[in-house]
Amino acid sequence: MLDPNFHITTRRLHLSYLDPANDANMSFVVRLNSSPESVAVKAQAGVKNFHHPQTIPEARAAYTSTAERLERTGSGRYIISLRKSDVEFNEETGEREYAGIVSMQLKRYPDLDCPTIPDIGFSLMAAYHGKGYATEACEALMKYFKEEKGHKRFAGFTHPDNVNSQKLFNRLGFESRGTMELAGILGDGSAFTVAVWTKNVSLDTKLSDLGIGPRLAEESVVGHLKESVGV
Repeated sequence: MLDPNFHITTRRLHLSYLDPANDANMSFVVRLNSSPESVAVKAQAGVKNFHHPQTIPEARAAYTSTAERLERTGSGRYIISLRKSDVEFNEETGEREYAGIVSMQLKRYPDLDCPTIPDIGFSLMAAYHGKGYATEACEALMKYFKEEKGHKRFAGFTHPDNVNSQKLFNRLGFESRGTMELAGILGDGSAFTVAVWTKNVSLDTKLSDLGIGPRLAEESVVGHLKESVGV
């Protein structure tokens, strides 16, 4: 069972576990996944049935399957809420104001070749774009993984045409490593084309040594994604 009191606090935000047992969390996820901005990202990436909104039961089933890994390793999704000034997370009353999701993923598919360093992703509702929230949330989660989990190197994957995400990786100090077909990070684990970014990874380091490199899906080269890139 996920700890409902776990949180990471920044100047303006709280990051807490995305909890499938929390109705408010699941309601927000449904709104986020069916929002115009999320639909546009999925359409850009070639996701089939991107127009079909999730229901709360569907969301709960999807995230329940990853809750144990999130609790055990910290690898998974965190929900971003706005911090109420001078009030501790556990002392806040009323409904939280959710802004988006930030994730840190590692070895999503134990039976497949996957990146061996954690990769960070993010998705915010349009009303919270342009305020620096995604940058603040990503910095906080990377700091947590460095201090608490011992990770110093990070990756990021996005659609090659997703300019806004690539600008954010730049702000976070990531370096572009080009584009490639990569499997083992989304959907059913099939390969698809992504722009690859890394942080604290020497340019002399071969990406293949980190489990990042061209992969071929069993059935096809380009997989059909089931969720937005990076999250």
